[in-house]
Amino acid sequence: MRVKWTAARGLTAVAALLPLLAAWNPLQRPNRAVTDGNASLQKGKAEEALAHYDQAVAALPADPAVHYNRGTALAALSRYEEAIAELMRATESKSPSLKASAFYNLGNSYFQAGRYADAIAAYKRSLGLEPGDMRAKWNLELALQKKQDEDKKKQEQQDKDNKPDDQKKQDKDKDDQKKQDKDKKPDEKKQEPDAGAPKQEPPKPPQGQDAGAQPPPQEEPAAQPKDDKAPEMSEIDAVLDSLERSPKDLEKMRARLRAVRRAPPAKDW
Repeated sequence: MRVKWTAARGLTAVAALLPLLAAWNPLQRPNRAVTDGNASLQKGKAEEALAHYDQAVAALPADPAVHYNRGTALAALSRYEEAIAELMRATESKSPSLKASAFYNLGNSYFQAGRYADAIAAYKRSLGLEPGDMRAKWNLELALQKKQDEDKKKQEQQDKDNKPDDQKKQDKDKDDQKKQDKDKKPDEKKQEPDAGAPKQEPPKPPQGQDAGAQPPPQEEPAAQPKDDKAPEMSEIDAVLDSLERSPKDLEKMRARLRAVRRAPPAKDW
C-alpha cells in the first residue's frame, strides 16, 4: 500500500527555519479520526487536529503515521518536547519517505527547543534518506551556525572561569576603579557653580556717583600766611591751587599779578 501525505501550512519558525507540516494516512486501515485531524491540520487548526489525533493514537497505537501526525500537531503548538517523543516513534516507520519526514520534523523540534546538536543529527538522517531535500540542507546549515555560536559562548565563559586568581583580581581591580571614577563624576559636577543660580552683584554706589569712582580725599585747608606785607603771595598760592582746574583763570591771575608788580609800592605812613 502506498502511503500518501499532504503538505499543509508551515510552522512559525525562528531564523528562517523551513518547517514541514504534513499529515499522513494510517498504514493499517482508514481511520475517521486521522482523516478529520488531517483536515483540521490543513486548515491551520492544530489544537483541533491534536484532539482528533489523540483518538487515532488510542485506536492505532502502533502506527508510525499516526504518531507522526500527532507529533507534528504538537510541534505546531510549540510543545516541542512532547513532539520529539511522538516523532521518535514515527522514525521507526518502514517507509523511507515517512521516515525522512519524521527525522526532518524531529530536527525542527530539536532546533526550536535549543538542542542544536540533536537537530544536526536529525537533519543528517533525513538527508541520508532524501539527499535532494533542500529544506533539510538549509535547516542543517542554520543548526550548524547556531551550534557554533553556542560553542563560542561556552568557550568564552570557560576561559573566563579558568583565569588565574591574580588575573581575576586585576580584572576586579579595573572594574572597581572604573566604578570609583564613575562615582566621582557627580561630586565634581556639584562643586561647579550652578549656571542657573542668581549672580551676586556688587553694591551700588551712592546716587549721583559713578560706579567705581572713589570719593576725593578731603584736604586740610592750607595755612594762611601771617605776613600782611605780601598779599600777592597768597594770590600766587591760590593760582597754583587752581592750576589744574581752569587754564583761563590762571591766565587772568597772571595778568593781575603783572598789574600789581607795575603799581607803585604802598606808603607806610
